[in-house]
Amino acid sequence: MKSLAYILSFILCLASCTRHSKEWEKLQDVETYIVTNADSALVTLQNIQPEKLANKEEKAKHALLLSMAMDKNYIDRTDFEVLQPAIDYYQDHGTANDKLRTYYYQGRIYQNKGDKDSSMRAFINARELKDEITDTLTYANLLVAQGTYFYSSYKIKDFIENNLQAARLFQAINRPYYQMTSLTNALDGSIINKDKQLADSIMTCCKNNIDEHPDYGSIMIPYVISYTIVFKSDNEIRNVIHSVYDNKKLSNNAKLDIAYGYSKIGEADKALQVLESIHAENIDTNSLKYLSIKADVLEANDNYKDALSFYKLYSSTLEQKHKILFSQDLLFAQERHNLEVASLIEIQKRDQLIWYSICCAFVLLSVIGVIYYRYRIGKTQRVIAEQENDRLRLEQENLGMRISQLESESENLKNLLSNQKELPEPITESIRIRIEMLNSLLAAQISDNEKYAKPYSAWIDEILKNKDAFMDSTRLAFKASHPRFMNYLEEHGLTEAEQNYLCLYAIGLRGKEIGEYIQLKRHYHISSDIRKKLGIDEHETNIGIYIRRLMKTL
Repeated sequence: MKSLAYILSFILCLASCTRHSKEWEKLQDVETYIVTNADSALVTLQNIQPEKLANKEEKAKHALLLSMAMDKNYIDRTDFEVLQPAIDYYQDHGTANDKLRTYYYQGRIYQNKGDKDSSMRAFINARELKDEITDTLTYANLLVAQGTYFYSSYKIKDFIENNLQAARLFQAINRPYYQMTSLTNALDGSIINKDKQLADSIMTCCKNNIDEHPDYGSIMIPYVISYTIVFKSDNEIRNVIHSVYDNKKLSNNAKLDIAYGYSKIGEADKALQVLESIHAENIDTNSLKYLSIKADVLEANDNYKDALSFYKLYSSTLEQKHKILFSQDLLFAQERHNLEVASLIEIQKRDQLIWYSICCAFVLLSVIGVIYYRYRIGKTQRVIAEQENDRLRLEQENLGMRISQLESESENLKNLLSNQKELPEPITESIRIRIEMLNSLLAAQISDNEKYAKPYSAWIDEILKNKDAFMDSTRLAFKASHPRFMNYLEEHGLTEAEQNYLCLYAIGLRGKEIGEYIQLKRHYHISSDIRKKLGIDEHETNIGIYIRRLMKTL
């Protein structure tokens, strides 16, 4: 009876887990293009009515995706009305990527509200997931967002490190513009720290990026000005200023740097002219940078009275900022001190008790020590054994998942051969060979003996890699049997990988099967690229029908 009850409970649980509304497929579809087509994603998500979502998982997914779409469409939120279902659900459920995104957008909302402490806590929670996540874009954006707090609190080294790490991640996922902005942030920090060696290295990376993307050159202008003023000679400063000062797109911050540059090379009158060209309403006149440069320029123009006023204002502002930062450090230091004092008192009490025990019952303590030692050894051995068992269990689970994947592929190919009677013999033969390989592997269902796990796992990996060889052989067979069709694809600029993809459609596989075969994310992007190259109408929803119709006309 107990066994029956467990089985029924499992079935009910499985049914509840797989019960999704019709809107769930829309959410999954939106997730595949939300980064590349954020405006369309936002419209789709806004048209989904929350009351039609079946459970907390669906509501959480909708809330998270809607928050993402709003952020990517530059819609800043200062409340948690949209995101809250995701925060509630992903605390204890969902993937590491779901948790990462939720913490990130939670931090962004706190950032928009001006709540720096809460925002930083959310970002710290997100960074703790770094070893589990695969969403590189969100993690890189997180590093940049967190870096702004390091900058405002004068933790410039942390600011630089965050942006350099973000730049490497943006480069890895081919986001050159974001890579460039992160590099310039790091360059700004290295200039502030007067670290010329690091600044030179970053400048080289920026120049390499501009060589590939000339449009990014304008981004570098203010940083080149700052770099030259800090590290270069008077002549070099003068040449750079003269080359860029006529640029009408210069920011007020860049103009401040130019004013400082003129002052540094002794052209005080020009420095004052640049400062006076900046309207007070367009810049923070209480910033340390503005006050410092203003005081220097006024002094260089012999206006000592006004210069002294600005020096005093600069000094008081600097002192105020230092007090804020110092008070924060003092609070932290005081808390640490209290913990250390409490720990010291506890240690003293323990030492007194130990000394008294030693004096009263040395023998008993020795016995206890032996027992404790044996207990620790036994506990360590149990922990090691449990870790090894967990490792083996995970390996077996991964092995089972890959075997299931191959079984699904074999079944799809068998169905294809039985349903498609008109395929050319070379293609049919290629499919048969692939089925024989899969059948040979699956027939080798070996025992639970762990010594076979590694070689068997390697065999599976080799079969999985053979997918590319199968697709290549299918393409070459079509090139022989349908040359006009393949020439048509080549003339329209399709790569061999894209040709392989269409050949899978041509032999009769369906879109879902192809998506599973080459992985879903890649499936979406390659399909979109092919439609553009072939000029397939957006209303032509079934690319398989289109391809087979095309083959008949050629």
